[in-house]
Amino acid sequence: MKKKFLLKKELKIFEKQFLFFLKSKILFLKKIKNYFFLKKGKYVRPLLIFLITKMLGTISKKTYKLASIIELIHTASIIHDDVIDNSSFRRGFLTINSLWNNKIAVIFGDYIFSKSLNLALNHNSNHYNNLFSNLILKMSEGELYQIDFIKNHKFYEKNYKKIIFNKTALLISTCCEQSGKLLKKKHTLFFLKKIGILIGLSFQIKDDLLDYNNFNQQNLFFKLNETKITLPFIYSFNKASLKEKKWILNLSKKMNLSKKKQNFFFFYKKLINFILFLGGIEFSIYKMKLFTNKALIQLNNFPNNSANKSLKTLIFFFINRKF
Repeated sequence: MKKKFLLKKELKIFEKQFLFFLKSKILFLKKIKNYFFLKKGKYVRPLLIFLITKMLGTISKKTYKLASIIELIHTASIIHDDVIDNSSFRRGFLTINSLWNNKIAVIFGDYIFSKSLNLALNHNSNHYNNLFSNLILKMSEGELYQIDFIKNHKFYEKNYKKIIFNKTALLISTCCEQSGKLLKKKHTLFFLKKIGILIGLSFQIKDDLLDYNNFNQQNLFFKLNETKITLPFIYSFNKASLKEKKWILNLSKKMNLSKKKQNFFFFYKKLINFILFLGGIEFSIYKMKLFTNKALIQLNNFPNNSANKSLKTLIFFFINRKF
C-alpha cells in the first residue's frame, strides 16, 4: 500500500507509542514480541481513527491512545484467532502457535489483551472501561458462534454475518464511532458507526476471497487447514442440491483427514470448482462491493476535505488489496 497520502508522520508517532506500550522486562516475552512485529501490519484501524479525526477536527494525544488501545485489542484477537483456526502462517510468517505452541500463543495474546485494558484504565474513564470490556466480550462471542456454526453445519449467510460483525466489523465500527466521540461530534456518531460496520463487513469478505485468490501460494496447504468457513462456500453450499451438499461435506472430511499435500490439493480443486460453478465467488464480490458503496455514500455527508478523500482511497484499497 502506498502510504504517501496516509498520514506518514502520524503513523510514525503512533508506532513508537504502540511498541512502547508493549515493553516488557521478560526476555522471552521480548523475543516473541520482536518476532511478531518483525513484519509491520497494515494498521487499518489506527489509519481509520486518524483519517476520521482529521476529517472532523484535530488529532490529539487522546487520539493516539485510542488508536493504541484498539490496535492492542486487534493484535491480541488475531493471535488467539490463529490458535482457534489452527493457522500456521500470517502475513507470510509462521504464527506464534506454529513456531512455539498454542499455550505460549494464548498467554501472549492474554498479555496483550491485559495491556489494552490497562491502558484503558489509565484513561480514568468508566466509558472506556465499559466500552472495551464489552468489545472483547462480543469478539469472544463471535468465536463461540463460529465454533458452533462449523460444528453443527449451520451454513447460513445470517449466521456468517453475525460472526463477522462480532469478530471484525464491531472493532472497526468502534474506531469510527469513538473518533467522533473524542471530538464531541455527537451528531456524527450514528453515521460513523454505520460506516465502520459496512467497512468491516466488506473487509472480511475480501479476506475470504483472498483465500481463493492465493491458490498458488506456498503456504496454501496450511492456510486451508484453518477451521473457518467463508462466504463463497456458504453461498455455494446453500445453492447446492441435497446430493451435492452430502458430497461437499464428505469432501471436506477427506480434506481434513488428508495428510499428503498432493491429495489435499486434489480435493481442494474440486471444492474450488464447486464454488465457482455455483457462483460463490461472484456473489461474494457483489456483497463486498455493495457494503463498500454504501460506506462511500455515507461519507458524502461529511466534509469533503483531503482526509475524506484519503479515507475513500483507503476503503478502495481494502477491497483491491492482494494481501
